[in-house]
Amino acid sequence: MLDFDYSTLARVAPLVNSLALLIALGGAWLLLATRWRRQLSNTSTSLADSRLSAVEQGAVAATRRLDRFFYGFGFSSLGLACLLSSLTRLT
Repeated sequence: MLDFDYSTLARVAPLVNSLALLIALGGAWLLLATRWRRQLSNTSTSLADSRLSAVEQGAVAATRRLDRFFYGFGFSSLGLACLLSSLTRLT
C-alpha cells in the first residue's frame, strides 16, 4: 500500500532541489524584507509622539498583524524547502 519507488525520485532530484532552492530564496527574501519593513515602522513610530490617534494605532496594529503573517509564511517556506531537499536524500 505504501510501496514507493525511490528510483523515480532519484531521476528528478535535481529538479526537486532546484525547486527547494527557489522556495528557500523566496522565503529568505520575505523574511529579510519583513524585518526591514518592521525596522522602518518601529523607527517612524518611535519618532512620532507617544500620543497616537485611534486611526494611527489601528494602522500600527494592522502592520504588526501583516508582519506576523509574513514571518510565518517565510519560515514555512524555509521549512518546506528543507523538507523537499531532505526528500531527495532518501535514495
